[in-house]
Amino acid sequence: MKDENFVYKANKFLLIHSHTQAPVDVDTHIHNCYELYYYISGDLTYHVEGQAYKLNKNDLIITNSRELHRIVFDSKAPYERKFIQFKPEYISSFQSEDYNMLSFIQNRKLGQFNKINGKDVISNKIDKLWDQISQHARDKSPESNIMIKAIFVQMLIEINKIFASNVNVPIDHLEYDEVIIDILKYIKENLHKKITLDLLENEFHINKYYICHLFKKNTGFTIIEYITYKRIMKAEELLILGRPIIEIASEVGFGDYTNFYKSFKKIIGVSPKKYMNR
Repeated sequence: MKDENFVYKANKFLLIHSHTQAPVDVDTHIHNCYELYYYISGDLTYHVEGQAYKLNKNDLIITNSRELHRIVFDSKAPYERKFIQFKPEYISSFQSEDYNMLSFIQNRKLGQFNKINGKDVISNKIDKLWDQISQHARDKSPESNIMIKAIFVQMLIEINKIFASNVNVPIDHLEYDEVIIDILKYIKENLHKKITLDLLENEFHINKYYICHLFKKNTGFTIIEYITYKRIMKAEELLILGRPIIEIASEVGFGDYTNFYKSFKKIIGVSPKKYMNR
């Protein structure tokens, strides 16, 4: 079977179902939306914010717009998955003061409780709801868009029920080296400083090349890409607060504005000024 993709797009909503015969690793990235990732087949480890999830059929991975993630394939087995990416505004008309359908996405600690086991997906009929959405997306009838949104709301409610029970939502902790836990904490608390491998070597008294090896093995990210993403995410928060762009570049640890500008545009997709105006 050749690589295949089915794509459905609506305003602030994207559905994709894809088959890949020879998968390659997916580099560290972040979305400006929320994502529900439905795993069907393959051989991979899904990394989210330093957490590693080994997936089984029907497992569901949930990430928000603040979580770095990547996929590492453990073999070249054919790969099938489907995912939904959406923005909160897509279901805003269904929200109420008494019930927030997105609380399970918005209120988790980063990299925590990203996975729902396949058995819970099946028992809560999330798989059936997903199939109904896919069917309406393929039908393209006049009522398709309305039906898709209505069924998607039901899916979010079922997912919320799983998280609310907080019983069958496992978290697969990595067997971290203690030094990696300390390094993650150090990075979080010192984004405003110049963080180099030499500095980490002196701070933790471990060879910098071995630190790089441990960090990539434990988190799935290189130290440099992790620090860069975290700095840009912090810069995004400061822009929203209305801080001057030039000050932000320095405050999040960039040595000069040019590097900050290039990194911000690469990760966010627009320049800092356009982001602030938008």
